Amino acid sequence: MVKALTRFFAGRYVAGESREDALRTAASLNERGLAATIDYLGENVGNEAQAGAAADEYVALLEDIAAAGLDASASFKLTHMGLDIAESLALENAERIIEKAARLGNFLRFDMEGSRYTEKTIELFCRLFEKYRNIGIAIQAYLYRSEADVERLVSLGASVRLCKGAYREPAEIAWPRKADVDRSYERLMKLLLLGGNRPALATHDTVLIDKARRFAADNDIDPRSFEFQMLMGIKRSLQQRLADEGYRVKVYVPYGSHWLPYMLRRVRERRENLFFVLRNILD
Repeated sequence: MVKALTRFFAGRYVAGESREDALRTAASLNERGLAATIDYLGENVGNEAQAGAAADEYVALLEDIAAAGLDASASFKLTHMGLDIAESLALENAERIIEKAARLGNFLRFDMEGSRYTEKTIELFCRLFEKYRNIGIAIQAYLYRSEADVERLVSLGASVRLCKGAYREPAEIAWPRKADVDRSYERLMKLLLLGGNRPALATHDTVLIDKARRFAADNDIDPRSFEFQMLMGIKRSLQQRLADEGYRVKVYVPYGSHWLPYMLRRVRERRENLFFVLRNILD
């Protein structure tokens, strides 16, 4: 049942299986005044060849973005670069695509994965940030540790994408109730807006979006100094309205044949996500 539903929904929430599909989607978003961050789907690769092939795809993606003149960056996961195999392999592959992005004047975002990877992802990001400034990282508001992580990253001058968190985590390390996650998100959002460094507020929650807008206005924060990020296919009318009002809006555009884990996280790991997706079909 879940697989059938996710396959049905995938056409709206995943650009397609090819790089060309993602580039076409990004171009369409640009025409409407929206930016894109493109994710070549994949994670937890099992061998060096798969990790190298993923890095090759990102290099080609960045070249194609530049050739097309798109307002688009890219996001990637360290386990897609081979972190489960060897830290050195993930660093080598990540640095290869970061260098390519830097030469092309583009930006790369480290996606955050499950909590078992949080510390290592931040550690490797900070190591690479000493050399490259065209990178940012995602932080999940539902983890208790995230306030300290945000404070550290802001002090370094790093760009942070703040999201609520899509992985199921135990109550020992993460807020189990939505209300607590929302309070954590609001607290971290304010830290990021005051700290600068072009934060990205990744949420579809209209209450939090309105709070961000009011907080920015009350503190004379330029609305173009931060951005809202949303998933492809979710609250498209809200994406457009924010862009029309002068906010920078970036849409997360996934592509590739390994779309099922991405979709399952949104319709299975947190049960309310299935209803959220269903509510947005007609948006």
